[in-house]
Amino acid sequence: MSLKDQLREEVRAESQKLKDMSFQDKLWYIWEYYKIHIGGVVLAFLLISVVVTSVRNISIHPGLYCVVLNNLSSQDMDTSILEQDFHDHMGFGEKQPVYVESMYITYGDNATELSYASMAKISALVASKDLDIIISDQESADHYAALDGLADLEKLLPADILSAVEDRLFFSLDGQGRPTASSLDLKGTALAGSMRLSEDASYLSVISNSDETETVFALIRYIFGL
Repeated sequence: MSLKDQLREEVRAESQKLKDMSFQDKLWYIWEYYKIHIGGVVLAFLLISVVVTSVRNISIHPGLYCVVLNNLSSQDMDTSILEQDFHDHMGFGEKQPVYVESMYITYGDNATELSYASMAKISALVASKDLDIIISDQESADHYAALDGLADLEKLLPADILSAVEDRLFFSLDGQGRPTASSLDLKGTALAGSMRLSEDASYLSVISNSDETETVFALIRYIFGL
């Protein structure tokens, strides 16, 4: 008997075995005799999924990444004005998403395990140069300014924007104890209202190592109609 005929006969015999079994017996038989093959297929599928996801993630670069800290509004935050409206305003494609993430952090003796985890994530986002802005309470702006993590808006902003928003600047002490324009008050703006930001968590700060400063400038113009 040729190898081809032998394989055909084995397939026929296996099919007959399965045909004569109950459903439960079929499941047991298939698992018992083909679990290595099944495992190999599953592993291959997982590896392909990991590769595809990795390649896709490499091709995605956020148009803007924002973390909102300590928003205590009684209403759920709505991020669509940034993730959809501003995204479309900038003409970003699907591979340039605008990310908005909300966290709650307490500092000093009041810091919780969740706070430390959130601070660690922010540190990782800053280190990877993914995070561009935070919208927060003044305590958070003070905290990150003291770590030299925030840009001095008086130095960063173009002259036309600075002159329009100068009266909205708030100051914190940097790592050397010098006053720095750490944040921009968004209270009363359409964006603050649409996002349902609480009044004490509506200060926009720019991360000092952000590569998306032109997008940040466009966002400030968008917020204030400049």
